[in-house]
Amino acid sequence: MKKDSTLYKVVLLGVLCALCGLLLAAVNGLTEPVIAEQKIAAEKENLEKIYPGAEFAEVMDYTDETGLVEGVYAAQGKGYVFKVAGMGYNSNGFTFMIAFNQDGTVGGYTAVEQNESPGFGQRAFEDEYVAEIKSMSAQDEAPLLTGATLTTEAIRKGVAAAEAVFATLAE
Repeated sequence: MKKDSTLYKVVLLGVLCALCGLLLAAVNGLTEPVIAEQKIAAEKENLEKIYPGAEFAEVMDYTDETGLVEGVYAAQGKGYVFKVAGMGYNSNGFTFMIAFNQDGTVGGYTAVEQNESPGFGQRAFEDEYVAEIKSMSAQDEAPLLTGATLTTEAIRKGVAAAEAVFATLAE
């Protein structure tokens, strides 16, 4: 086969693509566990607020039909923590974590990121509302706050999405 023929160039390109694909697969295989650990490490501070000292593992095989649940973490011997996104009054939205203990009670609730209006939407991430959320079980509907309806309605939807995912994981 001549080096300037089209067939030679096609075969050479195919071999090079196959080698590159194998190299990428090998690198991915080596870095995947490290990337997973780093992802959990980035969330560790927030996870620790809910279950201090627990060992966490990311749950990859869950179904969330709403698209609100951004991540699920199993806390060994404790329950599950759900990272949930919502859109309240502020157009940037917010992210929070809610945990369900193995018995279905709420194990914790914390804001990850929020820029809701002070005195209104921000109340959904303050002590009084947090205490209401923590007194719930996985079958309860999240409460609404007067004056913060958009934010708490978004939290209600996010909690419902987390409850649905929890129900499938707890089976």
